[in-house]
Amino acid sequence: MRIAVIPGDGIGGEVVPAVLPALELLGDHFGLGLSYRIFDWGAERWLAERVGLPPDALDLLASDYPAILLGALGDPRIPDMAHGRDILLGLRRGLDLYVNYRPFTPRGGDRTIALFRENTQGLYAGVGGTVSHGRHPAVAIDECVYTRETVEKFLRYCLRTLSESGRERVTLVHKSNAVPHTGRLWQGVFRAELAGFPGLVGSEEYVDSFCYHLVRDPSPYEGIVASNLFGDIVSDIGAALMGGLGLAASASVCPETGCALFEPVHGSAPDIAGRGIANPYAAATAVALMLDHLGHPRAAAPLRRALAAAARTDSATPDLGGHGTTGTFMADVMKRLEKDLADDRPEPRT
Repeated sequence: MRIAVIPGDGIGGEVVPAVLPALELLGDHFGLGLSYRIFDWGAERWLAERVGLPPDALDLLASDYPAILLGALGDPRIPDMAHGRDILLGLRRGLDLYVNYRPFTPRGGDRTIALFRENTQGLYAGVGGTVSHGRHPAVAIDECVYTRETVEKFLRYCLRTLSESGRERVTLVHKSNAVPHTGRLWQGVFRAELAGFPGLVGSEEYVDSFCYHLVRDPSPYEGIVASNLFGDIVSDIGAALMGGLGLAASASVCPETGCALFEPVHGSAPDIAGRGIANPYAAATAVALMLDHLGHPRAAAPLRRALAAAARTDSATPDLGGHGTTGTFMADVMKRLEKDLADDRPEPRT
């Protein structure tokens, strides 16, 4: 069970190494046979060699690494994020990671809302261009492109996953009144696929109205499915309802191959990089999502318990209300994790 680790830029290079000992401890305790290899893909290599994803990267990952742990990408020395697009979008499209899963648990609640975002098409497909007069663009076009095949397989996977998890309600977020062609494609496929899951009650909401209702009261929602752009926007609202981007992680998956990428979604945060106060909660949650995906939910559960407990203490980072650092927070997590695993250890045979 080999894992590719890409720390990336900024605080990615701080939080990802900080959570790897927890992954190693869980792997050893549960006998998972995990190993990982660290790849130096990021801003430094781009600046030195103009290399984002090396030519053999996709073949290597697809053949040898069923899971990728990614830190964050972004560096002020590369203002157009050329390396980030090359790496992150290259991984999503090259490995066909068309399902993005962003679970969030609103503060004060005890129920996790499952948000699924289509991850490879839509307005992020890169179709469009500009017409310039002199130095300035006079016309700029970005086109929203969806194929029925992608929408069908995405929604079918999401509905099946929601049904198998015991959820009873699912909401399609769209904007078919203003974006009719792709919007109606999504509506038609959603209604057709939903018929195959009689245990799910479906609803449809315009994205603006949905965001308003989600902020006011998230309790009616159990599962959410959305296109690339709308899912991107809604997922950050979900992070805010949790308490901040420092708590949010995501999984990008290709169900057919099982290949998946796991990452915190807080970005590289160059303003705090190097200060030792980056919150590793989301990176550790990405590890928990990865363990779930690899078929080891028993290994993910104690990590989540340790994170939740440590986040309520003074050892937590300042964004969580503590006075700690990346190191003190993960030291607290490791202490709690070790105790949890020791308590769970079976009695020796006599």
